[in-house]
Amino acid sequence: MLSRLLALTLFVPLLAQAACTRPLRVPFEDWRPYSFMADGRHTGLETELLAAVAKEAGCRLSYVREVPRNRRLPMLLAGELDLLIAATPVPEPGAWYTRPYRDEVLGVFMRADEARMDVRSLDELLRAGLRLVTHRGPASVAIINDFRARGLLTWFEEYAKGVQLMQLGRGDVLLGDSVAIAFAARAADVPLIELPITLLRDPVTYKLSRKSLTEADLRAFNRAIQHLEASGELQRIRARWLGQAGLKR
Repeated sequence: MLSRLLALTLFVPLLAQAACTRPLRVPFEDWRPYSFMADGRHTGLETELLAAVAKEAGCRLSYVREVPRNRRLPMLLAGELDLLIAATPVPEPGAWYTRPYRDEVLGVFMRADEARMDVRSLDELLRAGLRLVTHRGPASVAIINDFRARGLLTWFEEYAKGVQLMQLGRGDVLLGDSVAIAFAARAADVPLIELPITLLRDPVTYKLSRKSLTEADLRAFNRAIQHLEASGELQRIRARWLGQAGLKR
């Protein structure tokens, strides 16, 4: 009896450190081709990547709908959400960051019949007096403020809207996530060409709540990402979706 009690006592701490003791709450976002609903099913590049990583880590997922974008980080820090996708690591005492699992690439596009393939910087397009259309996400690109100061900036929230603005001639240059722009342009049958301008290519990670999760969860995610990269599974998922978007990266 004593030996059985001792075994149970030793087992309790292991249970306390087990990863993913409940489904992880993740905000749903209609962000094509990363995350969206199709035929009643949640799909997309980010959806498939996270599903593979969570399964490898022994975790289940629970998507939370109707979470405003500006509420997601406060909810994560409060422990009301457990995980955010596509996070760029920054000093944040209330969160952990996993290993990177894909790259984020910002691209610059123009209409096919007006594309200036000889330019190498946004500054050249600014000097030419062209109007920039961009998502609010990449506002960290400093020159965006220069376009705004000259009255040459139009914001959009959804990538489909950004492509529509280009189609209607409401902008000359479209800046944003390369994959999302290419996917939206293809879906709307709007011929856009990506210019040879290097803006940003950075790895992104999963952002985990320190309030609701443990370091065991972080370790489980890191091991899962490492294993799936080594096996080639994450690369296969990325390649399939990038090919659908018309990109070869």
